[in-house]
Amino acid sequence: MANDKRLREIVRVLSAYGIQFVYNHKIQHKKDTELDDAANLRKAFEKLGPSFIKIGQILSTRLDILPQAFIDELAHLQDKAPEFPFSEVERIFFEDTGMTLEKVFLKIEEKPLASASIAQVHKGILRTGDEVILKVQRPIIDELLIRDLDILIDLSGRIPGGIIDVIDPKEAFEQVKENTLIELDFRNEARLLNEFKELNQEVAYVGVPKVYQGLTRRRILVEEYIEGIKITNDEQLELLGYDMEDISKKLMMSYLKQIFNDGFFHGDPHPGNFIIKEGKIYFIDFGIMGRLSEDKKASLNQLIESLATRDIDLLVQVCLDLATPTERLDKRKLYDDLNHMFDIYLSADMKNIRMTEFITDFIRMFKRHNLIVPSELTILAKALSILEGVFQDLSPDLNLIRTAKGYLGEHLSWKNVLQQFSKEKLTLKSYTFLKDSVELPGNMVKLLKQTLNGRTRLKIDMDDLDEKWIDLKKMFNRVVMSLIIVGLLLSSAIMSSSPGGQYLGQAGFVVSGLFGIWLLISIYRSGNL
Repeated sequence: MANDKRLREIVRVLSAYGIQFVYNHKIQHKKDTELDDAANLRKAFEKLGPSFIKIGQILSTRLDILPQAFIDELAHLQDKAPEFPFSEVERIFFEDTGMTLEKVFLKIEEKPLASASIAQVHKGILRTGDEVILKVQRPIIDELLIRDLDILIDLSGRIPGGIIDVIDPKEAFEQVKENTLIELDFRNEARLLNEFKELNQEVAYVGVPKVYQGLTRRRILVEEYIEGIKITNDEQLELLGYDMEDISKKLMMSYLKQIFNDGFFHGDPHPGNFIIKEGKIYFIDFGIMGRLSEDKKASLNQLIESLATRDIDLLVQVCLDLATPTERLDKRKLYDDLNHMFDIYLSADMKNIRMTEFITDFIRMFKRHNLIVPSELTILAKALSILEGVFQDLSPDLNLIRTAKGYLGEHLSWKNVLQQFSKEKLTLKSYTFLKDSVELPGNMVKLLKQTLNGRTRLKIDMDDLDEKWIDLKKMFNRVVMSLIIVGLLLSSAIMSSSPGGQYLGQAGFVVSGLFGIWLLISIYRSGNL
């Protein structure tokens, strides 16, 4: 009953803001209405409350689902929500830990540092004297989020097939729900934070807050309070002797390590999640993290290599490695599309390449060719887009492609290459090779027998076969016409050389000429010449 009431409310609000973007985008192609539709969608999500604000923020990271105008607009959703009473903080803390705030904290501020859609954050001092932040989940937000996502999954399942390109909207919302369930358990965030900290413990310029594991529960997270300077406060940083270009390079190098070495990266690198303290860049808020497999890391290495060396063939291969086609792929058109992107983005000096625009067009190109992009790559694409905006503020001349190329050149040594060939991979490859080698003689004998018995079929796929067949018919008609005219002329010549055949030969020449003209006009009119 409650779900039905909420469903009616969602439909009413969406209708009130004229949300028809799906049909405008796919069916009516009203590009002039796209910006208005995007703004209305953002307003509708704000009207529907904290759960939809969070859903909108998640959707803003999915370049593979929504048009760019909607991505940009949903990114403007402010993750602010009304403060909930401090008595609720006390209640939730006691329910999850079995302890009162007074027992754990020497002091805690009742006024929150921030109040967002998912949680509220308070500053406090533990009885040990450590300054910490207490992150408490908003009351019943887990129930509200899951309820609203279930409604959206149900609604998206009713969208007619073919309305949204490539991506199944129901499947996409189910992925969002799966990720949301992980994010709603703060123990997962603590685990991700500790994993990130362990991977970066040898990086002198990267800092990560300490998690108080004994006080962290499903709805409670306690971690070290980092009192520093926001990375965008360049005036104060420069007064303290920091070099903004040095900060930018270190941040970039850290991110390249996260992507290409660790395969584990911060998924929400907006300026508010970086704090400068004691010569370190502190990463905070680990609610959204991305993870890449060894194969994906290798493909991304090749992607950077193909961009840096302008190798179109390598880029095509990388695309096929990264994405999964949903139907038969026209590689020639894919090649043409990528070649066009090369002309647009890589014809000039590398410093002029805009990573955000390139990534967006790259994702859209995948969609045009019905290639499904793994969700972890869309998170990476969104993170890099956000990061480029940070670098434009900190150090506008820093180029992501050139820096990545230099990083890979320095860090991809023979040791790194050999590490990719694990014992398990070598064993599997060896087994596959031996198995295929054993089967090869038998397969060859089978092929020869089928050939001798006349059962071998050769299938040839040709692009634009109809056009090629028309050209072939034209060529054949020209040959036939030429042979007929030559035959008539030879016959006339033979007759004219025989006794009494002079007039017949002359008549034959005239007939041959007239027939040739008539045949030429007929074939020309039919369009087969």
